[in-house]
Amino acid sequence: MANTLGTLSGALVLQRALTLTFTQRPMLSMISKGFREIDGAVDNALLGQSVKTRIKSVQSVQAFGTGAQDVSDTDVTVSLTDHKEVHVAFGPAEYNATNRDLIDEVAQPIAVAIANHIVDSVAALWISSNFSNSITPSANSYVELMVKLRKKMGQAGIPMENRFLVVNSDVYGDLLSDPIIVAALNNPQNANAIGEGKLPAVSGIQIAEYPSLEELGAAKRVGFAGNPESTIYVSRAPKGPGEVAGSLNFPGVIDYIEDPATGFRVQVTQWVDPATLVVNNRLSWLQGYAKGNSVQGILVKKP
Repeated sequence: MANTLGTLSGALVLQRALTLTFTQRPMLSMISKGFREIDGAVDNALLGQSVKTRIKSVQSVQAFGTGAQDVSDTDVTVSLTDHKEVHVAFGPAEYNATNRDLIDEVAQPIAVAIANHIVDSVAALWISSNFSNSITPSANSYVELMVKLRKKMGQAGIPMENRFLVVNSDVYGDLLSDPIIVAALNNPQNANAIGEGKLPAVSGIQIAEYPSLEELGAAKRVGFAGNPESTIYVSRAPKGPGEVAGSLNFPGVIDYIEDPATGFRVQVTQWVDPATLVVNNRLSWLQGYAKGNSVQGILVKKP
């Protein structure tokens, strides 16, 4: 191991990492997340267990006297198919080498790793077999992409609230150089966008860059647009061994931490190898992901 670290509090590092996870990739706010059962009763779950989350649909307007419509919110069952972890370990030669505070230094890479993994999992769903609606702009510009995408989203009945567009770096770069969008960047209201190179909402659509969004064969996917109801990511903390064999003593600490903003809950395992004095810190969780309302998603393709 070749870590560089100083004063280390494992529990603080892991809690800090969990809190940072959903700020590292703003596009995580653009998907439907289910981190607790609908009734709030389930904290921990089993690998392979099915859990429920809910997506919302927009009601239609009809002639007076037509009669009441059923509320069309849909409970979606998603299987927790994967057991994932992030495991970091520090040896005595490392944690005795410096007095730097590592809470931020170690937590941020962990948070980025978890955030990237969630985004990768969700982006794998953005394929034509899941979303038949698509747009192929002649250029990655305000007029050819953003205006036409806005119209397409309206025709698909995608609500105005929380519309998003995720694109690869090539498309994002083209949009950053579009003169109409540049004019918007020069608006004093968007001053931070200039310095940070982050696009503001354009045509009522929040834009995010995702470099790993590669072209997929003949589909030529370079972006995905929609609202949070289009894609679902769920997770639960796994059960601990104490729930199976309560009489056994674990040579360390098993606990749970939760991001207060999202409810993302993970199991924390910390232990010291008695032979090497290596300090082990592990976050683990169960996850699943699924297509939500396919009408709420649009693939952006390269000509």
